[in-house]
Amino acid sequence: MQVNRAELYRFLSRRYSAASSDDVDEAIQHAVTVTYEMSVLREAPNNAQAYVTTVATRALARSVARTRSMVHPDRDEEYGWMPYERTSSPLVVTPVHEDVVDASTVLSALPEQDAALLRRHYLEGMPFEEIAREWELKPECIRKRHERALKRARQLFATPRRAAEP
Repeated sequence: MQVNRAELYRFLSRRYSAASSDDVDEAIQHAVTVTYEMSVLREAPNNAQAYVTTVATRALARSVARTRSMVHPDRDEEYGWMPYERTSSPLVVTPVHEDVVDASTVLSALPEQDAALLRRHYLEGMPFEEIAREWELKPECIRKRHERALKRARQLFATPRRAAEP
């Protein structure tokens, strides 16, 4: 069973740029372990590299989704993670904006379909292709809806600077 870990590391670190190198390494190690156990207990996969890539991608997607919705400022909770709702900091802060805007405010102001798409892509870490498969649409359609949703979000939270100036 030959697995090219360097190629897999490059693929995952590009696809999940928000993930730390430790998370990527951990996902790869988890995938290799699962593949080995499967080959010992059952039968080896036909394409080990593809199987390891799939398992590592899923593991890293879960890890990224957890880090986007949880923080670990202290070790009180299970494994040191606690929900953002229990912290005083907002979920997403845009420092350039004059006001503090968190993701829940943005998502609640958008139409439900736009909010669901942005939630799936940014907070859960799902790529457009997976969202398209789940919603039974083409990936191009999802990309276009994503562009429109971001445009609506920007319009809702843009501050008209010229109108405010005398």
